[in-house]
Amino acid sequence: MITCFIWVAFFIQAGCYPVSHIVVGETREPIDFSKVGIYIDYPDSFEKIAIIEAGSGLALKDLSIEFTHQQKTDKALERLKVEAASLGANGIVIENLSTQTKKHFHLSEDSDGEINASTRNEIQKELKAIAIFVK
Repeated sequence: MITCFIWVAFFIQAGCYPVSHIVVGETREPIDFSKVGIYIDYPDSFEKIAIIEAGSGLALKDLSIEFTHQQKTDKALERLKVEAASLGANGIVIENLSTQTKKHFHLSEDSDGEINASTRNEIQKELKAIAIFVK
């Protein structure tokens, strides 16, 4: 019973895609995410489209496992670009990069019916950006 609960909890958490957005302007036709530029300052002529947040956490939608801080940052950035492109943005202005430590608690039952508990820490990167359309 506990094992079943653990698997269900895992798939619920892993199935969540760590990306969200709030539309603040006019969306456009989606574009290829590889064409989304990265900015640290706003260009001269642009329109704001959305506020986007993305994390490097595990997701079934684009399953991958990153080990280094750079790999995790790259994964969060890729997710930002994919989301921005889906809204028709051709650029993102990075506003924040943070490192989060998430504690995972695991219960398991051994062959003798004993319940064992363990914890582990997972480092995740989270990025926040403004999706823009550069004119």
